[in-house]
Amino acid sequence: MKLINEKIIEDLRTSLGLNFLQEEDAQKILNDVLSLISERAGLRIVEDLSEEEIDEFEKIPKSDFDEMEKFLLANNSKTESIFSEEIESVKKEMLSFKKEK
Repeated sequence: MKLINEKIIEDLRTSLGLNFLQEEDAQKILNDVLSLISERAGLRIVEDLSEEEIDEFEKIPKSDFDEMEKFLLANNSKTESIFSEEIESVKKEMLSFKKEK
């Protein structure tokens, strides 16, 4: 299970019009968007964790995304819905910003 899978990434690329950019530029923007989604979702998820769970989570290497995902899914039943909400929220904000330009 991937909280942000290829289908979601492709939807973001298409919805945000990144397919019309050079690959390098599109990838940079996509990475920034994915990072923002992860940060926002992470902050919301951590609010529901106990101090012990937070300590345990912080022991997971920052580069081990699969282990981090497994931990969050096991320790917060709202993890999937929080990620889904943040994906939609960020996409909506980006599209709104794009329209303002």
